[in-house]
Amino acid sequence: MKKGLLVPIALILIFALSACSENTAVDKSGASESSAASSSTASSSSSSSSAPKSIHKLAKLSFANTSAGQTTKVDSAEIRDVSDMNLADNNFDDVKYALLIHMSVSNKAKDSATTYPSQGHVVLSNGTQIDGLVGADVNVEDAFKDGDVASGAKLSGYVIFPLKEDQAKKFTQGAFKFDVMAGDAMLTQKKYSVPIHF
Repeated sequence: MKKGLLVPIALILIFALSACSENTAVDKSGASESSAASSSTASSSSSSSSAPKSIHKLAKLSFANTSAGQTTKVDSAEIRDVSDMNLADNNFDDVKYALLIHMSVSNKAKDSATTYPSQGHVVLSNGTQIDGLVGADVNVEDAFKDGDVASGAKLSGYVIFPLKEDQAKKFTQGAFKFDVMAGDAMLTQKKYSVPIHF
């Protein structure tokens, strides 16, 4: 009798949890896809009020490296308010500000390459290490999808690092650190450190 009740209760809980999670996307205008319309209205009305100014920084990066058939590129870094994306950090606290790094890996080797940039980290100029947002590659539509890059494939997307408000304000320089295992039977491992300057 107890086993018969356990399965329906478990299914109800799984359904309830999946209904609570929302798949969002990073919008280049600074708002998530799910709330872009309401956000644009709010931003125009808040500019005339005395509300505190939101933090926004953008840096164009031109990092590119080709090794063992993989080309890794990092083209931009942005700090902005992401509270509209309903993200939680690795301690399950709401994320208000984040560093969004856009990158791509293309694989022309005969085997799959492997990379997990969201398991990498950002090191600030004061030595503070910030870990990537775990699970962002599942919950954010255009996040970089960690894992294998098949032969002939190209993956691109955003790697997300949660920031405290003070970190977002004071961030002027740092480094994005991550690894790529090449598609040459995994014999080549590249450890990247990409400088970021705002």
